[in-house]
Amino acid sequence: MKILIVSKIATHPMDAGNKHAILAQAKILKDKGNDVHFLYVYEKPLDRNKIKAYEEDLKQTREFWKDKFHVYQVNLAIKIYLASLKQIREHLCHRHFKVDDQYPFGLGNYVNRLNDEYHFDACIINYFYLSRLFNKINIPKKAIYTHDCMAYKDIKFGMPYFCTDANTEAKSMQRCPHIFAIQGIEADYFQMLSPKSTVYTVYDVFSYHKQMITGNHNIVYLSGSNVFNQNGLRWFLDNIYPAIQEKFSDVKLIVGGSVCKVMPELKSIDGVESQGYIDDVNAFYSQGDVCINPCYQGTGLKIKTIESISYDKVTMVHPHSTQGIYDKDHAPLFSSDKAEDWVKFLVEVWESQDIIKTIKSENEKYLTAMEKFVSSEYDRFLKA
Repeated sequence: MKILIVSKIATHPMDAGNKHAILAQAKILKDKGNDVHFLYVYEKPLDRNKIKAYEEDLKQTREFWKDKFHVYQVNLAIKIYLASLKQIREHLCHRHFKVDDQYPFGLGNYVNRLNDEYHFDACIINYFYLSRLFNKINIPKKAIYTHDCMAYKDIKFGMPYFCTDANTEAKSMQRCPHIFAIQGIEADYFQMLSPKSTVYTVYDVFSYHKQMITGNHNIVYLSGSNVFNQNGLRWFLDNIYPAIQEKFSDVKLIVGGSVCKVMPELKSIDGVESQGYIDDVNAFYSQGDVCINPCYQGTGLKIKTIESISYDKVTMVHPHSTQGIYDKDHAPLFSSDKAEDWVKFLVEVWESQDIIKTIKSENEKYLTAMEKFVSSEYDRFLKA
């Protein structure tokens, strides 16, 4: 089967988060023998300070996908229109977007010309704002990778981004005969919004990276800069870490990623090492046996929880960061919002390497089971 993935997000192996999810999906489809192409809908930033980073992403994405890479560059007039509409929604509509606010005019014609050349069997779009494409193209099988629920984020968190209401999200979903949801509760929600669509739960698959036991008292946390990650780290530092430091005088929290840039105060906190941008993720995680995901807000898949398991860590999280993960009741992780629970568990872990070995074994089994389940969901899609 020849499949076209369409995204406004550049995607190459150095990426994480939603970008990793797109790449992981492509890998699964390729491993099943499909010919997978990637169409990048490139909107050159109006902010000149951001152009260099966008162009570097474009370059790396082109190099990774090679002859399977295609790019549709949104012209300046349309980009200005989309940016203006975004400002209107943010300032006059309480950040509630309409379904086609960020759909670039002309994309459908470009995809149809591409299809005339390659004859695609399926098209997968990323995020609700591209769903109008399905009203424009002739590719037989159409699917959306939702990434997240967008409705009522303002009510949930008070900090909406691309927030919608349920009617808007339903309009988008009903254009999509096949819907990929990243957790079970979202799959149920999308099925309700679009009763005639087939919905699949695909999570986000991570490869298993076996690592050796370090035997030290380091805790690692690799994170992006979004506000939920910042808030989670502050919660950990304020409510959990002091109790751990009181019990283990040599404990060290090692923080990596762009969260370090937006939280410069990390450098002045006793017992915290801020390492900034990380080139080698495997090397970063190898610095300790324990990894945390302290996020207590946010929607979508709890990617940092699964990533920690995939790098063979003893994974400790806020209860929020277990929500929506695969087979939650059997996941190899610790969850609590109480400092005394964290300390008690760390005493057990750091006093017995046998416990660490058991958790590492469970990490691999868990990821294998999740990958098998997700693979079966993609088989359902390909055979539909």
